[in-house]
Amino acid sequence: MKRLITILLSSILLFSLVGCLETETPPPTPPTPPDNTLEDNSGMVDSRYDLKTYLYPLWEGTTVYNETVWFTVDNVAPLLYTPDEILSVKSYDLTTIYTEGVDYVLDGGSLVLTDNSRIPFMSLNEYFPTTPTMIALPRGDGTYWYAVEGPDISNRQVVVTYTRSARKHWTMPLDESAKFPKTMEKLSSGAPIKVLFYGDSITVGANSSEFLGIAPHAESYANMVKSYIEARFPDANMTFHNTAVGGTDSNWGIGKSAGNAAIDNIEAAEGDHFQKRVLNENPDLLFIAYGMNDQDYSPDSRFEDNIDEMIRKVRAQNPDVEIMLISGMIANPDTPFHNKDYDAYQESLAAISDRYENVGLATTLNTVRSVYNNGKRFQDCTANNVNHPNDFMMRLYAQTVLYSLFGADYIDHI
Repeated sequence: MKRLITILLSSILLFSLVGCLETETPPPTPPTPPDNTLEDNSGMVDSRYDLKTYLYPLWEGTTVYNETVWFTVDNVAPLLYTPDEILSVKSYDLTTIYTEGVDYVLDGGSLVLTDNSRIPFMSLNEYFPTTPTMIALPRGDGTYWYAVEGPDISNRQVVVTYTRSARKHWTMPLDESAKFPKTMEKLSSGAPIKVLFYGDSITVGANSSEFLGIAPHAESYANMVKSYIEARFPDANMTFHNTAVGGTDSNWGIGKSAGNAAIDNIEAAEGDHFQKRVLNENPDLLFIAYGMNDQDYSPDSRFEDNIDEMIRKVRAQNPDVEIMLISGMIANPDTPFHNKDYDAYQESLAAISDRYENVGLATTLNTVRSVYNNGKRFQDCTANNVNHPNDFMMRLYAQTVLYSLFGADYIDHI
């Protein structure tokens, strides 16, 4: 009987100890939240065009370099982020330095001109003239938008470098790097590779300062991609061609009639544009960047058919060619040139990308729209006030393409 009582007491004690141990066990450690700390990218070159500075992704970093603004109608210009500190405000060519408190003040997330500022300013009557400028865009009230080609608008813009801790929401590019294994192998091994860009005037380079022949001579987005590849793969055996033609749409690009004389008559004597400018080049990596002019002249269904036909033709000649499609930016949303259904054209490209192996998509429309949704104005990002990017927007094109081609960490490799 005593033995039984002893066993029972021992069991009770054991269960009590177990219960105490279970009670004292600490709760599981919660998962570590992702590190959302902005990378310190201070100390980059902003006194001249520098490839790494201009390719550093605008959605990262504690410092924004050479962001463009254009003061028109009023004396306030919003920035992409709310600055912690303005480091510099310079002329577009980076040669004139403006002084805080003398030429401008910072008010929240915007620059405000002082009464005696040296920074260029365009009045209401200048911005909306009663006679058309080089590009006639009527507003319907007897006035026109100020819209010109050449360096005029760029020379009126200024660039701002500032630090920031504020964040904004971005629709990030797609990482399509897995679709380009042959490209990576050839670039890494030094095997010959031909890279070709084909598209409209934005791909030609309009209106980067390189294209305009003015300082700081920042490259077009296509040339930035070329320079990045050369910097990352110094032993690559790359041939680079750009056969894009300004003013064209995908109908012209595939050799069809667009039904618009301004397009159909461009280099009409050369015959089959796609044969001459793509098939005869026989690329290993092909970038196709149509859409800006299609969005004004062609329905998205015809646009999709044209791009699909380009892929079928080039793949019939070279089944191994890898292809990056590039969606278009938004034209001036206040002008008749603006198309309200930009998404349909990007969705057409996405459908094509899903349809074929080794065909990627750089969603430039998404990153461009992120800039505007975060407070930037079209006028701050254009060099003709209609449909051509300035240096700042060219950078965003290049950043989107490189993210899509090489992955999110592309900037760490140069």
